[in-house]
Amino acid sequence: MYHLVYTSLAANLFSEEDLVRLLEKSRTSNKEQAVSGMLLYLQGKFIQVLEGERDNVINLYERIRQDTRHRKVTTVVEGESPRRIFPNWSMGFKHLTQTEFYQESGFLEMDDFFAQQQPENKSLVLIFLELFYKKNNVDYPEVIAH
Repeated sequence: MYHLVYTSLAANLFSEEDLVRLLEKSRTSNKEQAVSGMLLYLQGKFIQVLEGERDNVINLYERIRQDTRHRKVTTVVEGESPRRIFPNWSMGFKHLTQTEFYQESGFLEMDDFFAQQQPENKSLVLIFLELFYKKNNVDYPEVIAH
């Protein structure tokens, strides 16, 4: 199972309504491509993990990179996993506050969290996301349940 984690900056801050629309569209598209994953949003910054067949993930990521709602799209880690980390979510989502991010990661800033990841420890990002998923910290359950 191929996985890819990236970060990006929103070109403009997303409202709650914008986030719900993005999530609904992502869920539909991801189901069609058998892609699962999770999206976190924190003060205009996104972190997303995508997983599925390599070609499907790469194609989706290329569309994301071209999306004008994002800028500074940066690959954090990619590779193969023995299994899906997010088997039940075509796209899980959480709109994080600064406090929640600190409580989950121990870092005040998302950039600081990623700056601390050494190349040989990139799997720590996946571990963080998987633990986050297991805690079921998810907003918009009515959207995610569909």
